[in-house]
Amino acid sequence: MNILMFLILIQAELFEPQNIQKFADHLYAREDYAAALGEYRRYIFLADSGEQQIRERIVDCLTRLGRYNEAVAEAESFVDVNKRNFAVGLIYFTAGAMDSSRKYLESVDIPYDSDACRLIGLGYAYEFKFEEAATYITLPAKTPSYKQPALGALLSIVPGGGHFYAGRVGDGLYSFLVVGTAALLSYYYYDRDEDIKFGFTLGAAILFYGGNIYGGINAVRNYNYHENEKYLQRILHGE
Repeated sequence: MNILMFLILIQAELFEPQNIQKFADHLYAREDYAAALGEYRRYIFLADSGEQQIRERIVDCLTRLGRYNEAVAEAESFVDVNKRNFAVGLIYFTAGAMDSSRKYLESVDIPYDSDACRLIGLGYAYEFKFEEAATYITLPAKTPSYKQPALGALLSIVPGGGHFYAGRVGDGLYSFLVVGTAALLSYYYYDRDEDIKFGFTLGAAILFYGGNIYGGINAVRNYNYHENEKYLQRILHGE
């Protein structure tokens, strides 16, 4: 009988809401967000209380787990409209839905306005819209140095020129050799009146030449993308 009573007391202790919350907080601290989420929800069920702090933690767990739609639905239950808009904006920001994020963050007021402003700026930065980002956050002084895709195409008239312009020396040499070899072979077969081989090598030369021009444009675009990425990392690291 004593053992039975002991087990009943232990079980009752385990189902005490404050103990459930402590266990959930422990799981959260260990970054076991899925298990913590279950315990926080169990706390709300047993405590018959929707404590704001617990609901915020539930939203955070859902967001960290990538369950963004559920996180938004949970955040919509926040009574404080200001906190609700900030929470939903933060969820969409984390999900990479910057337009949706801005829709909520732009309506946020004190005390979340400064954090909302930073998130809006970072959202623009992630989209490489640095001029818009500068309206909300301070950016590094040295801006990205871009190259012109049109100039990359023009320089690719000489095989490999666009790649050289974008700093891709190896790719430039490869393009020059491939197009040059195909062109020389086509001339070789033309000079010997071998029409079939000439037609085949000429078609290959034209194909490689077109690919060289496209590759030159793409090399410049990749260069500009990496410039944006480097600038973004400088923003994120506060340089």
